[in-house]
Amino acid sequence: MASTNIFSEEKIRSPLAHSWYIYQQNALAMVALWVLGLMTLLALFAPWIAPYNLGYQDVTNLLQPPSWYEAGQIDFFFGTDDLGRDILSQMILGAQLTFGGGVLTALLALLFGALIGVIGGMSHGIKASVLHHILDTFLSIPSLLIAIIIVSVMGPGYIHCLLAIFLALLPQFIRAVYRAVNDELQKEHIVALKLDGATHYRIFRYGILPNIPETLISQTTRAVTAAILDISALGFLGLGAQRPYSEWGTMLSDTMELVFLAPWTVTLPGLAILFTILTINVVGEGMRQAVLRGMD
Repeated sequence: MASTNIFSEEKIRSPLAHSWYIYQQNALAMVALWVLGLMTLLALFAPWIAPYNLGYQDVTNLLQPPSWYEAGQIDFFFGTDDLGRDILSQMILGAQLTFGGGVLTALLALLFGALIGVIGGMSHGIKASVLHHILDTFLSIPSLLIAIIIVSVMGPGYIHCLLAIFLALLPQFIRAVYRAVNDELQKEHIVALKLDGATHYRIFRYGILPNIPETLISQTTRAVTAAILDISALGFLGLGAQRPYSEWGTMLSDTMELVFLAPWTVTLPGLAILFTILTINVVGEGMRQAVLRGMD
C-alpha cells in the first residue's frame, strides 16, 4: 500500500534554476545553445580538429571545388583556394580568431565596463557628471570607426585589432551598466535599504545586482556580435589579422577577385560569419526572455 506524505511541501526553484527551466522550453534557443557550445569546442580545439595545418598548400589542387560538386574531392570537403589551401581547415582555424577573439574581447569589455559602470552609477556629483558626458561623446561615434582610428595609429595586426575593439566596446558597457544602476537607485526598495542603513556593498549585492542581468545579457549579446563583425571588417580592410592567419574577414578579402571563378571561396567564410552571429543572437534573446520571466 502506497504511503502518503501529508507533510509534503512544494519545491520552489531559485530564480536561476527557474530561468534555466524557462529557457529549456524554447526549442530554438536550446538548439542554438548546443550549436554555440559546439562552436566553442571547435574554436578551443581547432588545431587538433582541422584536417590540415595552417601552412599546408597543395599546388596540384588549385581552386578545387567542394566535395558536393561533381569535380570535388572528399579530401578537400569545402574545396581549396587559388594557392591550394584547404578552406575547411582555414575556416576551423579561423574560428579561433574571429569567433574566439570576438567572445574574449566582449567578455573583457563586460568585466571592466561593468566595474566602471557600477562605480559611476553609485557615485554622485561631479564624478558622475563627468563620466556621463564623456560616455555620451564616445557613444556618438560608431565602434568600428573608433577601432579603425586606433588600429591606424597603432598599426595593423590581430592583437592591435582586438585591443582597438575592446576600447571601442568599453564605453558601451559602461554606459549601459551606468544607466541600469542609476535607474535602480531611484526605486523604492533601494530607498528602503538606504533608510535601514545598508552599506554600498549590500545595496549593490542585494538591491541592484539581482535586477540588472537583463541589461548585462542584452549588452553582451550585442557586443559579441559587434566584435565579430568588427574583427571581420578590419581583417577585410587589411587592418586586422594578416596572412597566413585564416581569419574569416581576411579570407574574404583575399578571395574577392575569385567570386565568379570560385564562388565557394567567398560564400563559405561569409556564411560562417552570418551563421555565427545568428546563433549568438538567438541564444542571447532566449536568455534575456528567460531571465525576464524567471524574475517575475
